[in-house]
Amino acid sequence: MDSSAFSLDDTYGSLLIGAFSGLIFYGLSLHQLYRYVRLYPSDVLSIRLIVAIVMVLETFHVVLTMHVCYHYLVTNYFRPLVLLRAIWTLQLIPGLTALTACVSKTFLARRVYLTGPRSRWAVGVVAILLATELGLAIAMTVKGFILKNLLEYAHAVVGILAACEAAAAAADILLATVLIAALCTQEYHNKQSWSPTYFIQTYIIKSGLLTGMCNVAALIMALVKRESFIYAAVNITTARLYANTLFAVLNSRKLMASGKLEVFANASSTDFNVIARADHIAEAERWNAPYRAETPPAMIKVNVTAEKEEDIPQTRVGSLIIDVKASTLPV
Repeated sequence: MDSSAFSLDDTYGSLLIGAFSGLIFYGLSLHQLYRYVRLYPSDVLSIRLIVAIVMVLETFHVVLTMHVCYHYLVTNYFRPLVLLRAIWTLQLIPGLTALTACVSKTFLARRVYLTGPRSRWAVGVVAILLATELGLAIAMTVKGFILKNLLEYAHAVVGILAACEAAAAAADILLATVLIAALCTQEYHNKQSWSPTYFIQTYIIKSGLLTGMCNVAALIMALVKRESFIYAAVNITTARLYANTLFAVLNSRKLMASGKLEVFANASSTDFNVIARADHIAEAERWNAPYRAETPPAMIKVNVTAEKEEDIPQTRVGSLIIDVKASTLPV
């Protein structure tokens, strides 16, 4: 990237469009946050912590992007040479974007973990990819503070940027693939009403596939248009989509009204696997994770027919009292 290739449209123009897009999705996140607080005021602490951390990071990210645009395009409007010098808010954006993505993907990784033992290997792979993404993003931030000139910075972080985008895209696509596979195999899926809206919400947004496609687009832009900030504009929008994906999953949950489960059985015949299974289903519903519903045992209806006997009003069998005056008795 040389000074002759420096295009205002491809650099700060793209950054400004990314900031506008990010503000739109940030407003949508605030609306979803309001709905989440109203719908699930007593949600589990771990999920509430994830929501709080993601929204704090998103808010800080929005403030950084607005400050960058104002600094370069308003404060220093009559000083064009400033466009080539990095500002601290601009250099913080890569690390903050990766941190926001990692926290959001932790929620998706938990959903994958709850789909079953055969999918848990993916959680380990995703953990490695997230650590790689965050480490590379921090390295980009450190280099940004060392190299104040944006031209030098662009040359220095080409490889790091490509690897970071590749790790982010791989983590998103792996999580989405496992979740979509689990959705396709769960038994009650066939009962859902198919529609374009249902397909987009379930398979593209709530699975994390949309953020994966955005990361692939950012990777392509980082390799093809190295002299631009188009990849940064895509990353700003992607960071907003992580929060929207999180709330799309949370606000579409269908939990039991009481949130509790009661099991009645004789102490001598209780199968503790049933209790463990019920606890797993409750956890999966809490995190909106796909799970395979077990087929309920077959029910047999037995009708007992007895002759009328005026002199024998009742017959006691075990703990069940049968009124023999009735012609047909359902059991």
